[in-house]
Amino acid sequence: MSTTQRDSSATFSLPTNSVGYVAIGAAVVTGVLHLVLGIAFLSQGGISSITAILTQTLPVLFILNGIGFLGGIGVYLSQYWRRELHLIAAGYAGATIVAFFIFNGGFSPVVAISKIAEVTFIISVLYLYTTE
Repeated sequence: MSTTQRDSSATFSLPTNSVGYVAIGAAVVTGVLHLVLGIAFLSQGGISSITAILTQTLPVLFILNGIGFLGGIGVYLSQYWRRELHLIAAGYAGATIVAFFIFNGGFSPVVAISKIAEVTFIISVLYLYTTE
């Protein structure tokens, strides 16, 4: 595993550490899952219940979360990435896990895949923070 710095003159460059690819893979998994689920929930719409506000807000939050993970990959691969952003990325994924429990999300295979990807992402970016 190389821990050398990426080429700062290039607008975009690939990770120099193989763990960077693990972090990108985990971000893609959870980002795409959140986008797909957010769009699916949004298209269901109009569920009348006490939590009517959440039925409209939650899908938007899912979509924004997915965009955040996928957009973060773009920043990570760009010349604008800084070492300290690893901590922001870990906090972002951690907030996603906490939000799941705050909103009392039910467990399913998709949830398990997403949470495993988020934990993998956190471990990966914290490792990268300590080595880059």
